[in-house]
Amino acid sequence: MKKFIYLFTLLFTFLGFSQKIKTITELNKVEDSLVKVRETTFDNFGNLIKEITYGGYDAVLNTKRNYNKFVDYKNGQRTFEYDCEDFVSKDTCVVRSFSNFEFNPKTKTEIETKYEADSLIRFIREIKIEKNSRISTTKSWESFPVKVPNFETAAVLTDTMYFDKKDRIIKRVTFNSEFKNEVVEVYKYSSKGYSRQIIGNSGIRTMNIMYSKIQKIINKNNLKYRYECNDKYLYEIEYY
Repeated sequence: MKKFIYLFTLLFTFLGFSQKIKTITELNKVEDSLVKVRETTFDNFGNLIKEITYGGYDAVLNTKRNYNKFVDYKNGQRTFEYDCEDFVSKDTCVVRSFSNFEFNPKTKTEIETKYEADSLIRFIREIKIEKNSRISTTKSWESFPVKVPNFETAAVLTDTMYFDKKDRIIKRVTFNSEFKNEVVEVYKYSSKGYSRQIIGNSGIRTMNIMYSKIQKIINKNNLKYRYECNDKYLYEIEYY
């Protein structure tokens, strides 16, 4: 039998955290009915394998549109990912973009090649995973996707992230070849949430983010996923 958790704004109950989360469904109360906003599905290892964002009604095309992400894994590593737009009344999902992933276990390096729907290359990203850091180098042709990569014309983005013992990001340094200065982000955590200080060209900004009820459950289940939301929604959690 499927077991569910319902999270309300002021009151919620939950099952034991020893179980693994399979699906989180976000619902919004509209008048006297509940409307699905988003549905996120994880595998037994906590990897995101599917996410559906339910769209509104398109009066021009006379159909309802949903936005979907699907991710395939092999031995815990991503191998393929694609995004498609679902035209519900026509029962079809039109691919908008897709990515192929290659992972080298010896160097702990992942290479993602992102394609447009017509197979032109949007960017190539190399991610080097070290003990307490992750270095990402992206060579991008976002404005003008290419059939054959020319690295001399690519915009280059370098993104270095540092993690604490709980695998939480504590510092992020980003440099874009199209700008002069790097951007530094510093994260600090508490039981209630975290602060994010951004130091860049526009000065210093600090944001304080409080964990929602659903995010606290995600954190306790060690899912590497940020569920952007607020507590006005209702959540249904299905466990394996």
